[in-house]
Amino acid sequence: MRLNKFHGPRAHRKRWSPARASKRLLQVSLLTTSAMTTTSVLADWSGFRGDGSASAAVGPATLKVEESGNLAWKTNMPGRSVASPIVVGDLVITTSSAGPDGGHLYVTAVDLDSGDVRWEQSFRATGRPFCHPTSANAAPTPVSDGSHVVAFFSSNDLACLSIEGDLLWYRGLGHDHPKAGNDVGMAASPVIAENAVIVQVECKGDSFAAGINLADGTTLWEQQRNRDSNWASPLPITRSDGSTEVVMPSGQDVVAVDPRTGDVRWKLEEGRATVSSPSLSGPYLMLPGNDLLVMRTDQSGTAPKEVWRNNRFSPRNATVASNGQTLYALKGSVLIAGTMSDGERKWQHRLPDFGGGWATPVVAADRIYVFDQAGNGAIIADRDDRAENIAQVEIGEPVLASPALADGKLIVRSDRSLYCFQ
Repeated sequence: MRLNKFHGPRAHRKRWSPARASKRLLQVSLLTTSAMTTTSVLADWSGFRGDGSASAAVGPATLKVEESGNLAWKTNMPGRSVASPIVVGDLVITTSSAGPDGGHLYVTAVDLDSGDVRWEQSFRATGRPFCHPTSANAAPTPVSDGSHVVAFFSSNDLACLSIEGDLLWYRGLGHDHPKAGNDVGMAASPVIAENAVIVQVECKGDSFAAGINLADGTTLWEQQRNRDSNWASPLPITRSDGSTEVVMPSGQDVVAVDPRTGDVRWKLEEGRATVSSPSLSGPYLMLPGNDLLVMRTDQSGTAPKEVWRNNRFSPRNATVASNGQTLYALKGSVLIAGTMSDGERKWQHRLPDFGGGWATPVVAADRIYVFDQAGNGAIIADRDDRAENIAQVEIGEPVLASPALADGKLIVRSDRSLYCFQ
């Protein structure tokens, strides 16, 4: 096991101050490029829940932090985070916030194999950084297309960096929307679709969604959204004709928009969950709410077609995960498995020594990896008609972020550290 601990100035740190740039569009340098895929590999976990399903082909067989265990490395971070890590090529990228008000912002990239810090950017928040003590300004998960890394914070600061860690542009969205936020903090993660960055900022104040040009940080479109608290993240989906839509849930409705124009493609006149987010597995779009609504995106027509709905699989805080054939919903300390195609329950399993939490389970083949808020982790094997506990671990630090799976490794972000199990 390799422990990376940093005291004093961190290696490879890059600093930037918004005071040197204009208030509205803070651009330091621009990358002119079109389709960018220089670093991405098949193992990438490029955003919140990877490809939207929270699943990967391979994961570790056990979770042990002892010297004889499979903890490859642990790296301390410069601040707190409840955002999930992402993996792009051989980099694990995560965000942090620090300081008395959470206004010091960080984007850190570490080596997937060693845990060594490869680069780090630091900023000062331009918007309101205050959050509930359980959360953090670093709550939204970053996203990457393989060449760009986009980091978003509860303070509505939006940064775009190259995969090498150079700042390309920076937007303080709070300048145009000073009342966008709430006392708990914002958490919806950005997505990238059709070279546009989509942010969904919904609250009881200045509620909006916007499409930002990935190339230069300019606004492509903006629309008012329902004025109500919402922490669920948008989700890009690809339809049968090859077109891309971004699904934006809320407590009043669900809309799918064109990522380049913001034009509404279809609308579901039904409120869904505002904490757990929509997820995608193959052609199946899963929309949590009072029940779990499953729709198919590969059928003809404007809107996806409803396949089934069932309140048995409605999660509490975590998002539903799926390996394509089976879906997994976490309700407190109970994990429920169901058949993806028809919603038939396979089994229901109470997790041992497991408290409540926020992290979405992640899936590799027939193994489900879960963490509670106290940092207790477990691997559950799906035996088709039952669940089996095959590993447990206590990392001793709070975990609110969903783990990442890449290259057979499980990356766990605690509030202060990154862990890699292999």
